[in-house]
Amino acid sequence: MNKYIDYESAMYSRFFGLNPIEVLGQSNCTNYYYKRYLYNKIYSCFDFKLLNNWELNTFRFALFHFGSVAIFKRNGGWSMGFWSPKEWNANYNPKKIYCRLFFEEKGSETKEVYEVGKDAFIVKIFDDYMGFDDLVKSTSELLANCERTMNVALMNANVNLYATVKDPKDKEEIDNAYAEATNGKPLVYVDKEKTKDLKENEDILKPFTNHDTISALDRILTCRRTIVNNFLTEIGIKNANTNKKERLISDEVNQNNEEVSANVTIAYDNMKKTFDEFNKVSNLTQKISVDLHYDYEEENDLTISEGGVLDV
Repeated sequence: MNKYIDYESAMYSRFFGLNPIEVLGQSNCTNYYYKRYLYNKIYSCFDFKLLNNWELNTFRFALFHFGSVAIFKRNGGWSMGFWSPKEWNANYNPKKIYCRLFFEEKGSETKEVYEVGKDAFIVKIFDDYMGFDDLVKSTSELLANCERTMNVALMNANVNLYATVKDPKDKEEIDNAYAEATNGKPLVYVDKEKTKDLKENEDILKPFTNHDTISALDRILTCRRTIVNNFLTEIGIKNANTNKKERLISDEVNQNNEEVSANVTIAYDNMKKTFDEFNKVSNLTQKISVDLHYDYEEENDLTISEGGVLDV
């Protein structure tokens, strides 16, 4: 009964106990949601064909989160997992490495050394062996902040009115009238003494602050769309501004296509190079491969997704 609360239990309780004004960096449920959302966008860019005993979700998770995955020969078959360097070549790339399975039991790791290009291969996203996690963390925090700001704005829209009263009886009457009006009653009566001093077009209830909630929400949503579009460009999904009132300019689309193609082909070429080397050395009947989900050679293959610009 007096057992302490461990870290996992504490995180679980906070996960479901947040409120919109609580900014906790990257440890909150909104941020976790957007990280999954953004990583799914990345997964959609590539189509993988792997060996039958390799789980696609594990391979993608490790590759895109951590930046690289090792393919190595063990017990007569080919496995995938993590790696660490043992020796570097003259170009400061791994020459010999240690390898282990993703979920290998503690104490069962082997100290066997593998030589890259012979009995081990490293599938990498970028030349520095880093993944997308830095980009995803940064973008998910921006999107989570947008959502927090919208929640706060919506809460303020419900409580930013005030009325002047002279005594508790006045307050009670205004409270009752407001309650009836907000519950959908079509006709609400108020003592005429409450309105005799009002100027023309003046309301009994006045804004407590000068927040323009609707305008603020519109600007936040526009900002959110811009953040998402920037992320899509970074990971190789074509996008264009679909909210512009004027006709979509083909030069803008072509420029976006070039930026997208330049980013995604680096990751694709690095992965394909390793896959081709593995297929050649392993000489297996079943081949592994990676293909781009979107055709970057076709100008008409434009993925319109949450278009918009920050127009402030």
